[in-house]
Amino acid sequence: MALINKAWREGEFVPAGAEPGLTVGRTWRETVEIRAVAQIAQSRFAFPSATEPDLNTSVNVPERQLGVRTAAGDFLFPDIVVMDTRTTAVQMVAEVETVRSLQESTDLVDKWRAFIGTGPFYLFVPTSEINATRAKLRRAKLRLAGLRAWRHMAGMDYTDIVEVRV
Repeated sequence: MALINKAWREGEFVPAGAEPGLTVGRTWRETVEIRAVAQIAQSRFAFPSATEPDLNTSVNVPERQLGVRTAAGDFLFPDIVVMDTRTTAVQMVAEVETVRSLQESTDLVDKWRAFIGTGPFYLFVPTSEINATRAKLRRAKLRLAGLRAWRHMAGMDYTDIVEVRV
C-alpha cells in the first residue's frame, strides 16, 4: 500500500517507488473492469467525433477524471461521462457494474437514482446478471436511457455489448 502524506495542503504526497501501480497490483477482477470500461467508452461513447465535435468523453476508472454535480449539490463520479465542451452540460453518464459490485453493494438503487438525476443514464451489467438487474430496476421503478449487457472475452481482449430491454 502506498504511503500517503495527508498533511500536504497542495495534495496527497506519494513517495517515489510507492505508487499504487508499482507496489500494489490490481486484482484480476479490477483489471477486467478497467478494460471493460475503457472498451465500452471507446466503442459506445467515442467522442469527440466527426458528427459531434463538441462532445467529450471522460473515463473515471481506474483514476477519477471528471465528476458531475447533482441538483442537490452532491459530487458523483460515474464510470463514463460525456460532456458538451461548449456549455459544460452533461450529455450522458454510464456505469459499468461487475458481478461483484451487483452482489456486494447494498446501495445500488440509490446510486443509480443519483446518476439518473445527472443526465441520460446508461447501465452496463454482466450478461449473467441481467435478469436480477431487471428485477431491481422494476422494483425501484427506475427508468434508464439504456440497459446493456456486457461480457469480456479475455482471450481476444474484447468486450462484447448487447442491447437489453428493461
